[in-house]
Amino acid sequence: MKGTALNFIAVAFNQGSTLIVNIIVARILLKQIFGEYAMVQSTLLTVVTLSQLAIGYTASKYIAEYRSSDTERAGRIMGLCVLVSTMMAGVGALLLISLAPCLASNMLKAPHLASALMIGSGFVFFSTINGYQTGALSGLEAYGSLAKTGVASGIVAVVAISLGAWWGGLNGTIIGLSISAFIRCAIHSRWLRLESRMHGIVPQYRGSLSQEKEIVFKFVLPAAIAQCYSPPMIWLANSFLVRQPGGYGEMAIYSAAFSLRTLVMFLPGVMHNVGFSVLNNEKGKGDVARYQRIFRFNVLYIFFISLAGVLFVGILGRPILQLFGRDFWGGNFILWFLLASSLFDALAIALYQYILASEKTWSQFLGIVIPREMFLVVAAYYLVRSYGGVGLAFAVLSAALLGLIAHFILVAVLYRKEKCMLSYSIVQ
Repeated sequence: MKGTALNFIAVAFNQGSTLIVNIIVARILLKQIFGEYAMVQSTLLTVVTLSQLAIGYTASKYIAEYRSSDTERAGRIMGLCVLVSTMMAGVGALLLISLAPCLASNMLKAPHLASALMIGSGFVFFSTINGYQTGALSGLEAYGSLAKTGVASGIVAVVAISLGAWWGGLNGTIIGLSISAFIRCAIHSRWLRLESRMHGIVPQYRGSLSQEKEIVFKFVLPAAIAQCYSPPMIWLANSFLVRQPGGYGEMAIYSAAFSLRTLVMFLPGVMHNVGFSVLNNEKGKGDVARYQRIFRFNVLYIFFISLAGVLFVGILGRPILQLFGRDFWGGNFILWFLLASSLFDALAIALYQYILASEKTWSQFLGIVIPREMFLVVAAYYLVRSYGGVGLAFAVLSAALLGLIAHFILVAVLYRKEKCMLSYSIVQ
């Protein structure tokens, strides 16, 4: 509960700052350019997710599992994550710079957005590294440090991005986004060094890859493939909307409604960060009964918190949308579809913890991620042409429901298997 409260502060400032920034930027840039900003930001976040290769999840899981029982191995895993995340940050930034003209012209149908995408390479570089840092701090259960960095980086983001929008329009906004990512990365780096020292963990770089190759093939590789598969599919679904007549205006309304969905999702995100670390720490101790009890509690907790968030934001949705400007009040219908999808996704996140802790990421990727994202793209392709942003929101809702059902089936199989193994060990 203490970890939840502290992580709540960190995520509240990060997600809250995102909502505030979007409102300010929408009022400065107005509807059309805000739609362009939303699509550029979506592209940057997609590249970041591809570049991270699930290193944040890897750091969180294995540092939590070994920080008490094997500090030397935790140090090797930390060193491995540092090397991979830094290398991939550079690769992601360089690829974005080289592909920006092609993406802007062919996919976004807006060649003038190439410069904004290139400027965003700084955001890609520092945010990729930040993904590892956040995962490592969660694995150390350093929620006090995460809270402090969340407050500081949230304030910096509001100031830097808002000033950038006022000073330089769309490109200025992306410059502000990159500056805020750099400062957040620097702050996290300082606290991670302090927390690692307190736990007696020293990052080891030499030989980390060869000694931990089992983790790479068993966990990192399938999780990375899944993480590299989903964001482009989501981005592709979004691109169907902006390629329609008046699509960037529709994207502006959809993005405003999605900001409120993100606000709801930050509560399950808090519980996921805390619960995942605690769950893996218990797994490392070998107490299967307690491990499963924590999992059940976490699922129920996330469900009720998410339901409360959906109802609260749904009731206040229309007044909040009007804060973006007079052109945004009509997004209430889109908002309710997205809020319903957030409830399904929140439960899927809670179930996903068990799959990750059980190291069944290949099963999750093949049985859940691939069919869910393919369904999203196909549904969006047909629905967007007739219903615009509403069609995209309904496609997201349908894919979320499909994903929840698939997660439930896989977790039920894993849960029953571990229960049988526990009963067998008791008999023995």
